[in-house]
Amino acid sequence: MDKVAASQQQTPAAENDALPRRSHLVMWLAMLALVVVLVVALVVGARAAVLVLSATLLVLAVVRAVAPAPGPYGISTRSRAFDVTLLAAAAVFMAAVTLSLPSNVLS
Repeated sequence: MDKVAASQQQTPAAENDALPRRSHLVMWLAMLALVVVLVVALVVGARAAVLVLSATLLVLAVVRAVAPAPGPYGISTRSRAFDVTLLAAAAVFMAAVTLSLPSNVLS
């Protein structure tokens, strides 16, 4: 009985070793992009910051679309189609709204 219990305890560790390691690089680059957005907002203005944020979301959508499974850590939450659609739609919507507003609204 002890051998059976010992083999069952070792199985999860062996399964964890078989799973691919996900890099945290994309998550840290996304965080760096948010810092850049903040700096752009303070130095240039809100309109430029929203456009930089929109471009960042679009880049993250492309990265999520082409990255191998299970996807980059930090931007993979649901299925690939859901993540890409949500990121791309948010990017397009934010850019469209920002560019459609008069220039004196977001300065």
